[in-house]
Amino acid sequence: MMRSAINRWLIARTILLEAVRRQELYVIVLISVALLGGLRFVKFFDIEGLGKFYREVSLKTMNLATALTAILLAARQLPREFKNRTLYPLLAKPVSRLDFLLGKFFGVMLAAGFCYGLFMLVFLAGSLTLRAKMNYPLFVQAVYLQAWSIAVLVAMTFVLSLLFNTDAAITLSAILCLSSQVLMTLMSYLYDYVGRAQQWGLLALHFLVPQLTLFDLSAKIVHEIWPPIPAWAVWRLTLYGAGYTAVFLALAYLLFRRRPI
Repeated sequence: MMRSAINRWLIARTILLEAVRRQELYVIVLISVALLGGLRFVKFFDIEGLGKFYREVSLKTMNLATALTAILLAARQLPREFKNRTLYPLLAKPVSRLDFLLGKFFGVMLAAGFCYGLFMLVFLAGSLTLRAKMNYPLFVQAVYLQAWSIAVLVAMTFVLSLLFNTDAAITLSAILCLSSQVLMTLMSYLYDYVGRAQQWGLLALHFLVPQLTLFDLSAKIVHEIWPPIPAWAVWRLTLYGAGYTAVFLALAYLLFRRRPI
């Protein structure tokens, strides 16, 4: 057990260090700083509602940028190991495929967490500079739930990267991420206007495709009128995220185990 934990940490640490050294990450953060800097222009006109809308868009953009960064990292991990044949010396050592896969998963999560942490520091600094009100308990809940959203995305991208080539895995993961909110809204709207068979189909689609917008509390953070969400809701969302993550990781492991070495 101790050896497995050490192996997973070493693999995860390597991915984190690679991500920290990539210059593209800091370019994205600088773009976010510029985006929040535009709030000063909005403040100049003293339009409170527009300012809140702008902060919400900025926060959603940061969430999306983190999600896309996680997708790019996750989609390249396993195919790159097979292509460069760096997987073989690792598995020749006492490193199981499960430890290798989980190490990759935690590594991508750490890298995405580093990226998201930078974004949130920028967001908090911008909010404090503009003297915007902040519900910190709700903010902590939002960060926690966003972590589960990223976990689901990373595990799902692992599965797609083992089924398709890297470009297709990135494209499909990005489409599912971007279309989550539209899909959920569309299914809710159509449900009362279709027949019983179509309703069952919509319900099946609802559970087959993870609804990542359930984890997004951006609007609640910005508009200041919302209290922290109840503990039972956080617990259910945790189970929802953990369930999808576990299922996708299990599928990824089965596909990974079937791949010839």
